[in-house]
Amino acid sequence: MTISSCEAEVTRGMIFSQPEDPLLRSVLSLLRVARDQGRVLNRTKVAKLLYLADLCAVENGGVAFTGATWRWENHGPFDPAQYRVEDALVASGLIEREQDPQSPCGEVRLHLAEDIDAPLSLESLTVLGKVVAEHGDRSAAQLRDLAYETAPMVQAQTDGERGVLLDLNRARRRKQYAALKERYRARAADRGPVTSDPGVGEDLLAEMAESAEIRRRASMKALGEE
Repeated sequence: MTISSCEAEVTRGMIFSQPEDPLLRSVLSLLRVARDQGRVLNRTKVAKLLYLADLCAVENGGVAFTGATWRWENHGPFDPAQYRVEDALVASGLIEREQDPQSPCGEVRLHLAEDIDAPLSLESLTVLGKVVAEHGDRSAAQLRDLAYETAPMVQAQTDGERGVLLDLNRARRRKQYAALKERYRARAADRGPVTSDPGVGEDLLAEMAESAEIRRRASMKALGEE
């Protein structure tokens, strides 16, 4: 099934905020990438992997592409619009959901029911592929903990405001700072320790000799001997 027919099915009887819903496309693409890599995802893992994908894109000088509006919710970064997209995709028959037998909290697994083309750009799919390969085998709890360690979530927790919008650009600034610090360390290591400065001793002795008379007179005046 192509993305055009996919969207025709999903949007039937429903109103989306955009003509081509980027979050819908991102969820479908993530599930396709996960299937191709042999990963099984539940709802929490979908949310956290999409968040990490946006973060990865921003860190590397790009822009967030999933269409999610990330806020600090009860279990880390989340956009409630994911529920809407999930329900629409299930209703259309494009994905299926089932109880996750490994989840003690009633999580549901999501997987493709149709063999669709991944509806994102090659660049975005590359980011998704990298994130799924690196983190797709983590549990939902592990992904949640990882998300809490990211710069936007650390700042949100520092501010102490649940529901606050997450500043993904903070991750880019942290990466730039870390790269700058690493370059400084590398240059310092190349220079090696400074043990001497040839010629500086002679210069200091000449300067002291030139000012000796001035210092002598100043001392005599201070002692009242002049």
